[in-house]
Amino acid sequence: GGVDKELRKMSLDYLTSLPFDGHAIGGALGKDRDELIELLTWFMPLLPEHKPNHLLGIGDVESIERAVPLGVDTFDSCFPTRNARHGSVLTRKGLVSIKKAEHARSFVPLDEECSCFTCKNHTRAYLHHLYKANEPMSATLLVIHNIQHMQDKMSDMREAIMRDEI
Repeated sequence: GGVDKELRKMSLDYLTSLPFDGHAIGGALGKDRDELIELLTWFMPLLPEHKPNHLLGIGDVESIERAVPLGVDTFDSCFPTRNARHGSVLTRKGLVSIKKAEHARSFVPLDEECSCFTCKNHTRAYLHHLYKANEPMSATLLVIHNIQHMQDKMSDMREAIMRDEI
């Protein structure tokens, strides 16, 4: 049904009548994040609450933070790994580009609150050097960090759900 609510409703009616263990949400979900959230706001109440709902291909932090309160349970995306390979690092303060020269002499971890292998063992200066030298280890270390960041984010959200804050 894409963004057409009538077609999406017909699809939802048919799919929710089948004995699936959960539902995957995908296809054309709007041209931007706001349209995605508008569409989710409309159709998530139409899905059974007792079954898990998986959002396909959406994995940026803001979309996750906006979709979880609407009833989306799981996500899959190349967002954290693709960003890492291109030198973009997820931190509690937002995206950081390790490519920037300002990191060449920064002897702090990517995120001082992060417990990942990369943050415990390497500085921004070293990671900047690896990236600029096109060392494959750069992508590996940045992916380790970005995946840990996403795991921590989801853990925080699960805890907030358990406290009835979401």
